[in-house]
Amino acid sequence: MRNSLATLERIKKFELDEKRRLLVIELEREETLQKNLKELISSYEQEKEFVEQNPSLCDFGAYTEQYLKKRRRLEKQIREVQAKIDQLRDIMADIFKEQKTYSIVDENRRQRKQKEIDAKEQKMLDEIGTNAYIKKHQD
Repeated sequence: MRNSLATLERIKKFELDEKRRLLVIELEREETLQKNLKELISSYEQEKEFVEQNPSLCDFGAYTEQYLKKRRRLEKQIREVQAKIDQLRDIMADIFKEQKTYSIVDENRRQRKQKEIDAKEQKMLDEIGTNAYIKKHQD
């Protein structure tokens, strides 16, 4: 039984490591998307200031429309990535819980076996002590 529990623990550890790797990738992706959104907003603000200073040079309405499309698309991507991150964290929590359960069961079995061994040793020592006492008092 020990080997099967140890194997299950190792499998869960591997699954957990794999999910951690995926989580790191998604967190980096979210960070990149957030950075892109900030850059887009900053760029829009700069263009807005430029148009305020030079109102006759360009059609700011078309630029704003494109900006809003890009912003909505980025915000949607960020929400999707955040949902995936939440899902990965939930999966990782379940895997960790299973791994911990296997570990606890394994530890309980080990302790129970150790108790049995200790009880047998104590019984044997009690027998030896009783036999020594009987021999001593028979002489």
